[in-house]
Amino acid sequence: MKNMLITIHCLSQKRWPWLTLVAVALCLEGVALYLQHVLRVEPCNECIYVRAGVLALGAAGLVGALAPRYWIVRLVALTGCLTALGWSLYRVNLLLGLEQIVRDGGEASCKRFKGFPDWMALDRWLPEVFEPRAMCGTVNWTLLGHSVTFWIGVALLGITFVIGTGLLAQTLNVKVVRYK
Repeated sequence: MKNMLITIHCLSQKRWPWLTLVAVALCLEGVALYLQHVLRVEPCNECIYVRAGVLALGAAGLVGALAPRYWIVRLVALTGCLTALGWSLYRVNLLLGLEQIVRDGGEASCKRFKGFPDWMALDRWLPEVFEPRAMCGTVNWTLLGHSVTFWIGVALLGITFVIGTGLLAQTLNVKVVRYK
């Protein structure tokens, strides 16, 4: 366990793992855009919030790639990643609940979306990416019997495990190195 954490700590000081995180975030955004523009699976309000969270995850990865040798930069980047992941997973959980309501014959509401703040009006700047166009809870596409929401949740949980382990390695490795 100690060796694994030391290895993770050393990896976090290199630029390529952070850029890999950025690439993963871009791939997730790319899949969302493919589903929307090629397969015509329009995003709902909660989907848009998840997209924004994935975008924030990529931005946090860029912060980490700027100067990964400095512990404060890594800490800021890891905190940003976990915040973006927490936001996105919260939204995924809400959307899975709305999907269940619709599956049970009820109607889900999308009235929560108020748009983005003026200082980051993603829905106005990039409406093809960040404008909600579908009702929450409606499932128009599945893979192996599960919705897009389920699969993005699985991906985000996996990333959360990796980032959480990276954060743990930052804190535990200090003690490990001191006692060597």
